[in-house]
Amino acid sequence: MVSYDRSRSPLVRGILGLAKRVGIRYSCFRIFAISLKSTTATDEAPLPSGYRFAELSPGDLSACPFPELRECDWYGGPGSHAFGIFREDGVLVCAQWFWFGERYQQQSFWPLESHEAASMHLVSAASERGKGIATQIKKHSADQMRAKGFSRLYSRIWWTNTSSIRVSEKSGWSNVGTILEISLPARSRPLRFVRRKRSL
Repeated sequence: MVSYDRSRSPLVRGILGLAKRVGIRYSCFRIFAISLKSTTATDEAPLPSGYRFAELSPGDLSACPFPELRECDWYGGPGSHAFGIFREDGVLVCAQWFWFGERYQQQSFWPLESHEAASMHLVSAASERGKGIATQIKKHSADQMRAKGFSRLYSRIWWTNTSSIRVSEKSGWSNVGTILEISLPARSRPLRFVRRKRSL
C-alpha cells in the first residue's frame, strides 16, 4: 500500500511546489483507529482461495522473494507484533507490523495508552495488489491483537493515499484525526497541528 493519489488540483500542486522551492516542507497524515473492546471477532470475508493468514515467524521475510517485503524486516523485533498473508505455495505476499510500549515511543505519532498499539507499516507485493488482501490482513490482524490483550489500534496514512484510506475504512477503522507538520527554514523544530475528529 504505497501508491498515492496524484489527482490534487493544479493550484494545490503549485502552492506545494513553491513552498518546497523556498525550503518549506510538510507532512500530513490522517489518523485511523479501531476499538477492540468487543470480545467478538470482526465480520470478515474469507481470504481468497489459496491464501492463509498467520503471525510472522523468524525467517519468513528473508525467505520472501519480494524485495518490497524483505526490506521491511527492521519493523520487527522486540515491542512489535507482525502478521502476514501467504500463498498456498508458502510465499509471503502481504505483511503488517504493530508497535507498542517503548518501541513505539521511538517514532510515536499519536499518544497511546496501555494496551494500545499502532500499525507502523502494511505492505503488499506489487503483483498481489487489487485482490483485497490488504483489507483482509488488517481485519485478521485486529482480531489477533485483540486476542493478545490490546484494546485499541491506531494507524497513520498520508493524506492523499486514497487506496490505504479505503482499506482502513473497509476494515472497520475510523478516521479520528489529522496531523500536519510544517518545517520552516528558520526553525529547528516543525510546527505541529493536531485535529482530533472524534474518539472511539
